[in-house]
Amino acid sequence: MKGLRNIVITLVVVLTITAFFPGISAFADADGSHSSPPTTASEADSANDRHTMESFVSHAKQHIDDAVSGGGGELSAFFRQMRTEEEWNNGSVYLITLNQLGSVTNHGIYTSSLFNDSLRHLPDVNELFSLLENAQGGPVCHQYQHYMDGSSRWTCAVEYDAVLGGTKSVLIGGFDHAEDDQAIGRLECAPYNPAVTAEDVTASQFISESQSRETLRTFVKEAIKRIVALAEQGSGGGLRSALAKIGCLGKEGPWKFGSIYLFIMRDRATGDPTVIVNGNNPEFTGSDFVDVLDEDGVDIGAEILKVAGEDGAGDFVEYKWDNPLIEEDDLTIPGMSPGRSPKISYVEGVTFSSLGTGTVFIFGSGIYKPLEATDSGSSDGDDGCAIAGTGSKPESTVFNLFLIVFSLCIAFWWKDRSKK
Repeated sequence: MKGLRNIVITLVVVLTITAFFPGISAFADADGSHSSPPTTASEADSANDRHTMESFVSHAKQHIDDAVSGGGGELSAFFRQMRTEEEWNNGSVYLITLNQLGSVTNHGIYTSSLFNDSLRHLPDVNELFSLLENAQGGPVCHQYQHYMDGSSRWTCAVEYDAVLGGTKSVLIGGFDHAEDDQAIGRLECAPYNPAVTAEDVTASQFISESQSRETLRTFVKEAIKRIVALAEQGSGGGLRSALAKIGCLGKEGPWKFGSIYLFIMRDRATGDPTVIVNGNNPEFTGSDFVDVLDEDGVDIGAEILKVAGEDGAGDFVEYKWDNPLIEEDDLTIPGMSPGRSPKISYVEGVTFSSLGTGTVFIFGSGIYKPLEATDSGSSDGDDGCAIAGTGSKPESTVFNLFLIVFSLCIAFWWKDRSKK
């Protein structure tokens, strides 16, 4: 009995040590060590020094790198955290992501209003871009004067690999600016009033599902009509001009309201759909929508390709996706849909004469059903540092084994003690 008890005690010690290693390894910095605690927005705001702000931005970059490697769905989830969680957003310290032109892809407080607008002409942002040209991959920092009180503050920036292979995006932390700054380069979106707007689609959901489907179909057809009209203003140049304005589809207004937004894909010759625009998350742009499954095993890209026809033919497809209005539906598992909210989308294929036959663009939009269950999965709490893209939690399994063995140890000890 004593020999068995010693074995059990040894197992408890080993599993206890093992259980702590995943938690330690989870704190990895850019070079993989991450031995120091992560820096939060609040800490960066309080310290207001270069070192702390640089640490905050480097910490955020690691999360983005992990999310990008895991897929667009994980990046979508982390972008939401950047806007909503205090770890990343605290008063005047928040994160902004821009493309190489300086256009906003995600903003800690102004994503909806500044989406696709350029901050490159803001002097302090331009200075960061200039510093990045010679940074060789590392973060750069710049001291600036706050627009409200004139106080001296630090902002840092670093480049990261975007979802679109071969391109770089820029992450900025600590730079606070006015939403209406005159130096912001506004995306020019010509006024257009479609017969059915995103707000109309939202309202239709309170009537009936059949009414929602019909309204959604008309909404997508209105978007097609608008893009086709722009494309026909010239040959290939007209289409390029139309696609250059496609960021207008992600602006709050007739094409985006609440959870309703448009997406466009291109049916490539390989049969793999490529995302041209996603009105909710521009970081999907350029990514191939291949083998993305929802939690029910639906291959979403393949289903969209199968359903979407050409030149006016289209149909509805059902799958699960991330509802931008529901935080609890997020999923961050590589190769899977970024969310678990049931969605009904209408998709339709369109060919443009200027590109010849065989080139199909798929337009779509969807409505969300209520969640089918309330146990939408646990989210990481405020303690510790959960790197986007970790997916499964092996440390949980080890800890459960520890509890089992510990219980056996107690049982043997009690049995042995009762004999005395």
